[in-house]
Amino acid sequence: PKSPKSVATEVRQPATSKHKMDGVGPEHLPRGEARMEGVLTEQNRQCFQKYVEDFDPYSMFTSDQIAGKDVRLLRIKKEGPLDLTVEGGIDSPVGKIVVSAIYDGGAADKHGGIVKGDEIMAVNGKILTDVTLTEAQTTLTKAWNKGGDWIDLVIAVSPPKEYDDEMTFF
Repeated sequence: PKSPKSVATEVRQPATSKHKMDGVGPEHLPRGEARMEGVLTEQNRQCFQKYVEDFDPYSMFTSDQIAGKDVRLLRIKKEGPLDLTVEGGIDSPVGKIVVSAIYDGGAADKHGGIVKGDEIMAVNGKILTDVTLTEAQTTLTKAWNKGGDWIDLVIAVSPPKEYDDEMTFF
């Protein structure tokens, strides 16, 4: 039986590292950028683009809902399971829907534009800023299983972690 928090269709180990490219991990690249080999045609560009560039978050959300957030639209190719779990909800201490794990090899992992801690604000146009965890899971599952080749997720990027307190100076 699946965990009640899981939208994944298969149980997998969480990703230990995000996409490595020629020995360079994502920590060496700005978020949302990836090194691509060769020339991309316009037709192929959508398959590799992590974020939809001309997305206007004000077209979906009020300025209060997105104040201080880096809001992005992701278009994820439906290939295999999404393999993403969420936690939180309007009735939880978290107060929002947040990615709690991304599993190796799933569509979310292959896309590379979403990480643990990101807030999921909308799925295929349905706003999730004031829903329970169960409502969010149902919406994600229906959107993934519905026809079409893509799923659109609007996320608020989690802020970078500060590690100053863990630095060792010699």
